Amino acid sequence: MAPNTDIATRAFVVSLKAPCSGKTTNEFAEITGLSVRQVNRIYARAIERGVDPNHGLVVILDSYLEDAPRSGRPSTDLRIVIC
Repeated sequence: MAPNTDIATRAFVVSLKAPCSGKTTNEFAEITGLSVRQVNRIYARAIERGVDPNHGLVVILDSYLEDAPRSGRPSTDLRIVIC
């Protein structure tokens, strides 16, 4: 997902891109200021996480839109344990 795309914008993209809205991906990209690729990626990830676009009422939960865990080295724990 785009690094600076907030959850509200992602929810907006998912709600607009639902089949019942009747708009194209290019129109969403223009409205939101995101690229077509970003719009498609946000929507695809939301569907992977549980959004059902064919359901009459589109339910959007934060868990469908949150950032994915980052790969890489975990942060080190600098707390000292005193016995």
